[in-house]
Amino acid sequence: MILFAILAATLATAAADVDETTFRYTRTLSAPTGPVRFEPDKRMYGHARIDFPDLRILDGDGQQVPWRPEPRAAAVPSQTVRLVARGRLDGTVSVVVDRGPVRPVIDRIALEIPDRVFVGTVLVQGSNTGAEGSYARLSTTPIYAVRGAVAARSTTAVFPPTDYRFLLVQARGVSQVTGAAVARDPSQPPVEIVTARSTKRDRQSTTVVRLDVGFARAPVDRLSIRSSTPRYVREVTVDGSNDGTTFVSLSNGEIARFPGVDLSRIALAARHRFLRVTIRNGDDAPLDGLRVTTEAIPRPLLLASGHKPPFRLLYGAAALPAPAYDFARLPATATGFESAREGTLGAERANELFEAPADTRTFFERNDYLIEVLLVVVTIAVAAGGLLALRRRTSESNP
Repeated sequence: MILFAILAATLATAAADVDETTFRYTRTLSAPTGPVRFEPDKRMYGHARIDFPDLRILDGDGQQVPWRPEPRAAAVPSQTVRLVARGRLDGTVSVVVDRGPVRPVIDRIALEIPDRVFVGTVLVQGSNTGAEGSYARLSTTPIYAVRGAVAARSTTAVFPPTDYRFLLVQARGVSQVTGAAVARDPSQPPVEIVTARSTKRDRQSTTVVRLDVGFARAPVDRLSIRSSTPRYVREVTVDGSNDGTTFVSLSNGEIARFPGVDLSRIALAARHRFLRVTIRNGDDAPLDGLRVTTEAIPRPLLLASGHKPPFRLLYGAAALPAPAYDFARLPATATGFESAREGTLGAERANELFEAPADTRTFFERNDYLIEVLLVVVTIAVAAGGLLALRRRTSESNP
């Protein structure tokens, strides 16, 4: 069986021009035919190099499959939409939007809300028919309008890209919704939660939350920091580390909550396993019910069409240069990304064919501690020789 596996891998390597012995990890990618997209997970980020120059993908025939980061869709400028139904029940304002028979893909809706100060949420659902019971949940987004020392207003709900004709918008915390406009802004995609273990310690005048996302190089783009304390304004600093010992500064900002204000997000550009969040309490008590959540923008990869699934991923090669594919240089409209279908990553496995690269260092480079030992020995020998010479001269001068 082992001989057969090696023979099969050799044939696949020859066909795909990929030396599988250089990769530490492998996994399958189950997918339908046609263009395929998939989201790398934390293990893949942790065991591959940043931006995946060491990633190679083979198809069901062992041929190399070109891949690239999924292109961003073209922006759709803001377009006013028609409200075809309105209602209010138990503090929830509901409106139905009809986008018409010809509709581009969108990812946000901006609401016209006449209230000057408010804090609430918006639930957006979509349907192609508008029939009761046909709506699918898209997202829930905080909305607010605040004034004073901390002034901000946001009435835009963001959701995964969709071409649904009808949108059911349900807003809480506002008196009414008088209009709406839809758009698509690929530069600001919705974020997703990144799971992380956390520990919290209250120190003198500060609270320190330590987060472990599990793997180095996993991207984190935002922190959500929430508390049940009704009124506060606190400074926050965020540091990152991949070894858990040496931290570098990543971001700083301010979180706040008081009547009419709920600001809880800190922007990041982190590629670290460990995040240390320090909240400066001053002379106030630590925040009650503190919750810190890590979030990231999706970074899907797109495979070229015309290849037979299932696919096999290989990564974790130390010195492999990045691949150069024509597919990566095509304009976005020529990649078929708008019609790509989701692939499913299998479990990560150690590549049985991996061969550790030969150690080309010299004997002393591999055993640099011996140099220190030799230096100590030489120093002792020189000192001993000097001492013997001094005694000899002393004895000769005093017969």
